[in-house]
Amino acid sequence: MPRVLITGGTGGLGSELVPRFAAVGYTIRVLSRGPKPHSSDVGWGPSPDEWAQCDLTTGAGINDAVAGCDLIVHAATGAGRRAKVDIAGTRKLVAAAKAASTPHLFYISIVGIERIPLGYYKAKLACERMIEDSGVPWSNLRATQFHSLIDTFTSVLSRLPGVLFLPKAFKFQPVDTGEVAERMVEYAAKGPSGRLPDLGGPQVLTWGEMAADWLQARGQRKTIVNLPVFGRIAAGFRNGYNCLPADRHGTPEHADGKMTWSQWLERKYGGRDG
Repeated sequence: MPRVLITGGTGGLGSELVPRFAAVGYTIRVLSRGPKPHSSDVGWGPSPDEWAQCDLTTGAGINDAVAGCDLIVHAATGAGRRAKVDIAGTRKLVAAAKAASTPHLFYISIVGIERIPLGYYKAKLACERMIEDSGVPWSNLRATQFHSLIDTFTSVLSRLPGVLFLPKAFKFQPVDTGEVAERMVEYAAKGPSGRLPDLGGPQVLTWGEMAADWLQARGQRKTIVNLPVFGRIAAGFRNGYNCLPADRHGTPEHADGKMTWSQWLERKYGGRDG
């Protein structure tokens, strides 16, 4: 059986990748800084076959983690610790993969990172280039923002009573993490393929529209008030640079995701009173 190492295997995307790779016959090895949790605490079905406790920021345990792997799926990230987790961690992972002659390194990235000067996006772009120049056979899939990310950001901004302040004109094309995981498993079977076609959700929506649906799904009544945000980063999100380009009919290219924002909200909050 081929062996896959999944970094970030306990995260939102990682917990979708584990059962899907297991279903197609891979031996699963999860890389994490911490000890192995109970499956029910993460959302896996069957537990991973193997657990590699490793700190990407220091490289401790990384050689043992990659040993014997046919595929490395690099889904670990740290928006608040991008220099250590993303850049330094990816550098250490690439070096270990190269030393172990790993036949395939698969990276998950984000649509539009070269057009929006967000620090986290700059780090992701640096990681892409590092992998491309590594000499290790690689694949790179860029996806639009996950539904769960928009849900988290909206929740953080909704803590004030009676009102929800956010930049209403920001645009997103949310995609389901499970669908991204399915696409990654599909492409992994084809071997190293370089830069893959981007993957986006079925709709481009403003944050104002999404917030209204979010409040309704949670049974909450709040006034959505626009939060003015200035600068190149904000302009990038208002212009939808984080979304896939549209054709002349306004339909985004590679909008292959099926689950809409409303459907995702129903799945998470259906029947909830708020």
